[in-house]
Amino acid sequence: MKEYLEQVLHQSIDEKKYDDTGSLPLSCRIAFELNTLKIGQQEFILAAPVEDMSLTELRKMRFQLERYTGYLCAFYLKKVNWYAAPKMVQEGIPFVWENHQVYLPFMGMLLQENAQRTLRNCAKISFLTQKLLLKALYENWKDVSAVQTAALLEVSRMSVTRCYDEIDVLGMPFLRTQRRSRRFYAMDDKKKMWETILPFLRNPVIRTFNLERKPEADMILSGTSALAEYSMLGEDRYPTYAVRKDQIGAFGIKNIREVPTNEEPACMVQEVGYLLPFGKGKAVDPLSLTLMLTENDLEDPRVESCKNEMLEELVW
Repeated sequence: MKEYLEQVLHQSIDEKKYDDTGSLPLSCRIAFELNTLKIGQQEFILAAPVEDMSLTELRKMRFQLERYTGYLCAFYLKKVNWYAAPKMVQEGIPFVWENHQVYLPFMGMLLQENAQRTLRNCAKISFLTQKLLLKALYENWKDVSAVQTAALLEVSRMSVTRCYDEIDVLGMPFLRTQRRSRRFYAMDDKKKMWETILPFLRNPVIRTFNLERKPEADMILSGTSALAEYSMLGEDRYPTYAVRKDQIGAFGIKNIREVPTNEEPACMVQEVGYLLPFGKGKAVDPLSLTLMLTENDLEDPRVESCKNEMLEELVW
């Protein structure tokens, strides 16, 4: 608990076991592991329940602990449901929710100084976080730090820290705190990990260009063209490609005329939020491809069958 608080508050903390338990009611003595913490000039009791407690029990115990110890009391909790946490903030009950949230109202000024570590709400996953999760799944990451992740993704450590924050806020079970750093652990069962992250993922396609001719550039296959590369699915009447935003200008895509919706293009180019190298690099990775397939695509039983075969052969 000391390591976690020092990491969040960026302050040195003095911790010692609370020994004067003889004056406490028996219910308090057996229900908590008690320590006194000193942060700056503020000293308080940090009570870690031995077993899970309801919000009603915590309310009652808080007053007893403060009455008999003479210290302000905060709870150190490993599990909190999403109803109880905001309710405790509303009622002014101090707590530390391990690896998630710190609420110490009697140290409000200290927390304000470190407000940048407060995790923001995440309504929609970023494409970089999505890329991180898929890469971790493919490569079965174990005990991977933010520094190592930054090197693997070729981005800054700050970008990875934001990704880890998103994973924390969304409640995905892949991060563990060791000393002062968060480490990524992928699930051994890749299919189970995919099912865990799938509700948070989104279609990587941002927009689509229906072009009268193919750009003179090397592009990787996307959509059902990519599925045809990975399986026995027959090729489309025209190919589909994927490009990043920075490649649109470099490949001169906007300089090529788009055909009307009632005409067949020479090719389709999809701008995507990320590209994740996979296999021989000829097509988008299989899991991103799965997210790209539309309901219309999957109405064809051949597409559904080839998608499942691709995942069994290349991913699981």
